Amino acid sequence: MDEKEWQLMQTDSKEIQANLEIFEDIKNGFYNADRTSGLFFEYVTNRLFLAMGNYNKIMYEMKLDEKNKFMPKNVAAGNKIDCFISYDDFDLVVEPTLRPKYGSADHFSHMDHNPERKQVGIVMVKNIEKVDGALWSMFKDYSNEKLFMLCDVDFMFKLLKDQPNAFSKFKEFLTHSEKIWQNEADYEIIEKKIITLVRQ
Repeated sequence: MDEKEWQLMQTDSKEIQANLEIFEDIKNGFYNADRTSGLFFEYVTNRLFLAMGNYNKIMYEMKLDEKNKFMPKNVAAGNKIDCFISYDDFDLVVEPTLRPKYGSADHFSHMDHNPERKQVGIVMVKNIEKVDGALWSMFKDYSNEKLFMLCDVDFMFKLLKDQPNAFSKFKEFLTHSEKIWQNEADYEIIEKKIITLVRQ
């Protein structure tokens, strides 16, 4: 099996469940001892977007081990987009992080200054309720120039319980989220509304 075939397999319920089990291990600290939590969190996030499907092109900088069931070998380089996904009507820059703090999760340089088509970014975190307030504030400050939104992995797994409709539900989330970021002036109100949107 080559990597393309492996990618297409990720829409299968068994693969989604296997990915969820890795995420549960991350939450339970299983990878802390050998310091690979970040590696596996990036892996889980990439597989979530593979599982949703509906993309025209997906490119992730993470290196996988073809000789070991496509398990992760290396995270994306710090100066590279972790995952870039092209859909029919927009492009998505995906940046997973276990450190959702000011100075650690700002990836505005990974977005184009003058994109030829709509481009938005999303930072995937472990828990949307544990994001540094300064990060919400910074994302609001940049939102009219480069829009990065926030979401957590549990929300994505919730959508994938109904895999055939997961992408349409995700697009609805992006639409609602974008309106919140652009229409609200106070980052604390944005934080509350996004958390409500993710947790509903």
